[in-house]
Amino acid sequence: MLRMIRLTFALASCSLLAAACGPSITSVEHFRHPESGGIKRAAFEMECPEDQLQVTDLGGWTIGVTGCGKKAVFKLATGEGWVNNTATEEQATKK
Repeated sequence: MLRMIRLTFALASCSLLAAACGPSITSVEHFRHPESGGIKRAAFEMECPEDQLQVTDLGGWTIGVTGCGKKAVFKLATGEGWVNNTATEEQATKK
């Protein structure tokens, strides 16, 4: 068990170092990368095909997405991935 914990810690440390020393990736590139889940989540939530979504960097790892007559904001949340940070009309009227 201790060996597994050490191995996990070592792998995590190497990943962090590689990310820090490697080429920097923009928030748009990260959002569009298939493994990040960002573009897939946006397509699902907005009911719009990925190829019809326009992605804009809003700064601070925040992305604006437009497509199919809809608009949303996604934010990279630590441990959660890309999450929709947009209040829906339904939520706004309940306040």
